Amino acid sequence: MPDKNSINIDFHSHILPGMDDGAANTEISGKQLLMLKKQGVEKVFLTSHFDAREESKKSFISRREASYKELLSVYDPDNMPQLFFGSEIYMTRNLKNFDFEGLELQHTGIVLIEFPREPYGPWMADLLESLMFERKMTVMIAHMNRVTAAYEKSVCRNIFDYQDLIFQINTEAFRGIFARDPFKDYSVSGLKFVIGTDTHDVSGRAPDFDRATKKLNSPALAYIRRSAEFMTAKIGRRIEKNKKEDKNGIN
Repeated sequence: MPDKNSINIDFHSHILPGMDDGAANTEISGKQLLMLKKQGVEKVFLTSHFDAREESKKSFISRREASYKELLSVYDPDNMPQLFFGSEIYMTRNLKNFDFEGLELQHTGIVLIEFPREPYGPWMADLLESLMFERKMTVMIAHMNRVTAAYEKSVCRNIFDYQDLIFQINTEAFRGIFARDPFKDYSVSGLKFVIGTDTHDVSGRAPDFDRATKKLNSPALAYIRRSAEFMTAKIGRRIEKNKKEDKNGIN
C-alpha cells in the first residue's frame, strides 16, 4: 500500500459495468476498484455518462441501479474503495431548468458537468451562470485539462474567472516523466481543484491515481496539490456528515 495520501477521493470514474464506454463487465470493474484501493483511493464516485438528449433521467438511474447490483457481486469492502453514485453530465442547452436530483455526486450536492465536443458558444457561459448564480448550484467541470486543450486561451481564461466552479483534473494530465503544469499559461491561484482518474478500463485508460498524486509533489504543481488537499478534505467531511442524514443510495 502507498503512503497515506490526503488526496484520496477519485471524483471521476467509469467503473459501473455496461453503463457506457467504461467497464464492460464486473470482472473489469473489480480490477479497477482493486487498483484504486492499492493506489490510495478511499472513496470513488461512479460517474457514468449521462446525456439528457438521449436518455431520460429515470431510465439512467434505473440502469445505474441495475449495474450497481451487478457490481456488488464482486465488491469487497475490505480491499476496495467506498462507492458513491454520481454522473458525468454532458453539457446541453436543455439543462438550464433540468432537475438534477439523483445525478449529483452523492452526499455532496455537486453536479459534474462535461463540456460538449463542439466549438465554444456563449450559451455555455449562460448555462453555467444560470446554474451557479440563479439556481445556487455547486458545479464541477469534468477533466478541465482537456478543456484547456480544446478551447482557445481567451475562452479558458473566462472559464477560470468563475471562482465558484470546482475544476476536476484527470490524472492523465500528470502522466509521463515530462508531465507539466496543465494550467501554466493561466492565472489560477486560489481556484478549486480536485483529481479524478476518468478510468475506463484496466489497460490504456486504467487507474493511475498514485502516480499522478506523486507528481503533485513537484514545486511547479504545488498549487494544485494544496487546492486538491483542501477540497478533498472539505468534500470528504461533507460526505461523512450527509451520509448520517441520508439513508438512501449506496452508503
